[in-house]
This record gives sequence, structure tokens and C-alpha cells, in this order.
Amino acid sequence: MQKVMRPFWMLLPVMAFSLLVVCVSAGKSVEYEKSAAIARQAVRKTEEPGFVLREADGHLALFREGAEMPYKMLDTEVWLLPEEDRLALAEGIHVADEAALRQLLEDWDN
Repeated sequence: MQKVMRPFWMLLPVMAFSLLVVCVSAGKSVEYEKSAAIARQAVRKTEEPGFVLREADGHLALFREGAEMPYKMLDTEVWLLPEEDRLALAEGIHVADEAALRQLLEDWDN
């Protein structure tokens, strides 16, 4: 009976070391995936084109950065806006992302 138990006790440290290696490898893999996801998200944000608000046919029009055709026509008529805003629209108002665009449109809505 003692001869059978001896190999088991000898294998126990080897199994513990193997388990440790597997756990560390899994942890590193998860850490790598998190950092890769963050990097992909950062690249996506920098690649996302900005927007330009301008007038088109008397209405506010949303253009993608560098585009000549409107991405979306808005219901707001330009003549209803203050003169300062109309002058800014003539130049084109550059907006970095959708959150900033939403905030600007909400400000004009009030």
C-alpha cells in the first residue's frame, strides 16, 4: 500500500506547478485581450470621422468630415437661428463626435 501512495505524493508538486502555469497563462491571456480591446476602441475613435454643420437648402445639414453631399438633413430652418450662428454655419461648424453634435443641437433647440 505504501508503494502505491508514494508515486501519488511525488506527482502532487508536479500537478500543482502545472496548475500554476495554466492559471498564469490564462491570466496573461485575459490581460492581453483587455489591452487589445482598449487599443481597438482607441483606433476606432480616432478613425471615426467628425461632422460639419452647414446650411443646405435653407435648413441645417449634417456633413461627414470632407464630404460634399449632406449626410443628414435636419428640420431646423437656418433663418430661425441667431445671426452669429448663421455666420458660423456659412463657414461650417466642425463637431468632433456625436456627443458634441447632440449637445450643440440641444443648445439650439432651447
